[in-house]
Amino acid sequence: MLDTVTYASQRHLGDFGKMLFFVGDGLQRATVDGLWDAFNPQTWTASNLAEMTCRVARQSVRLSRFLIPGEAGFLAWQEIRNKLEVFLLVRTLPDVLGLSPGSGVGLPDLVERAYSLPAFQALWAVEGVGHYYADDRWGRSGPPEGLLQDEGVGDVPDKALSMLHAGMGLAFADRLLGAIPPDFEESAVQGAVHEFVRLSRTNSLAGYLGAALESLGLVSRDFYPELVSAVDRHLQQTAPEALGFFWHGVGRALYFSRAYFLPVMRTAWESIDREASHPLGRANVMAGLAWAVTLVNMRQPKIMEEVLQSYIAPSSLIDEFTNGLSSSLLVRQDTTPNEEFVMAFYEHQPTSGGPALVAQWNSWIAEPVKEAIQQCYPVLKQRRSLGDLFRFCAIRLPVGGLHVCADSRQPEVSD
Repeated sequence: MLDTVTYASQRHLGDFGKMLFFVGDGLQRATVDGLWDAFNPQTWTASNLAEMTCRVARQSVRLSRFLIPGEAGFLAWQEIRNKLEVFLLVRTLPDVLGLSPGSGVGLPDLVERAYSLPAFQALWAVEGVGHYYADDRWGRSGPPEGLLQDEGVGDVPDKALSMLHAGMGLAFADRLLGAIPPDFEESAVQGAVHEFVRLSRTNSLAGYLGAALESLGLVSRDFYPELVSAVDRHLQQTAPEALGFFWHGVGRALYFSRAYFLPVMRTAWESIDREASHPLGRANVMAGLAWAVTLVNMRQPKIMEEVLQSYIAPSSLIDEFTNGLSSSLLVRQDTTPNEEFVMAFYEHQPTSGGPALVAQWNSWIAEPVKEAIQQCYPVLKQRRSLGDLFRFCAIRLPVGGLHVCADSRQPEVSD
């Protein structure tokens, strides 16, 4: 019942109100979840009490990072500022670019306006343009067909295509999930999922479909979290090839989600098992989360040092983390080519944390990213397979050529 009321309230807020609601509701949810955990009889076992004690200790450490002076406190607040910068840019992009609903501005002009912003912001601006363009066309003439296919792209540069498809998927997901009645009737969810996949297929260029499909997970988890499990069920039945992309989008959404936006009570890194119940979901949630964290914070690589030490080193999903991070940098390289802050990120060398952290950085970030940019990216670009970067997949260069995202190597859905 609470989720239904929350969902209905959110739908009637403006963009700024949604932002305040988004953060405030997240803090409330995290607090309520903590209280329910405390009253759950299963909590009061010896092993769970020990885990609760450790969790409280971790929460205290995280809180202290926001309160103490020095570099640790600065980086904690910097990460929050980075997230807010991206969140606000995406939600206010029409105002930033001087656009109004129903303006009918052509796609090449919209993309040019997006690239008028500084390179770091341009990636999300292009995604926002994809959302605006698709939503504007839908509002004027109904669900579009062939929107980003050859005849609809015109003079748009190739570098914009990945994030334009991602933005288009956001618009479709917003429209379709937003139209589901608050009672979340199963047939309504099934219809929305089926129509989303159909529209993504009939409006995407070959090789970019994955970028559009991933957005279903992002919108579901960020704004309709109570729908995630139902969407997963229907995708398994009608479009299992979209599942990896969906869960990658869920992972990307977690970084901006209400419950984890201020990482004090708990963090997204510690909640992957809670969010995804099967191996395919967990693999893609980790990859999507790494994708988002990297893109948002690459100007401050020291933030990633803390991630490696606190969350990745003890994780069983290191390969998935590395894949998501590398894939995000390939999308960044494709969208805003050869920017200095990209190389500065992966060539960064930690000066604290000792030899272990330096070895982790080189093994999990620097070396795989260099290989991905120098060897994988040109082949992906040539084969028009960049949409595969929006899910967890095997990116490697064995003897005999490149192998990317072979379906036989995808994790299974069921345990």
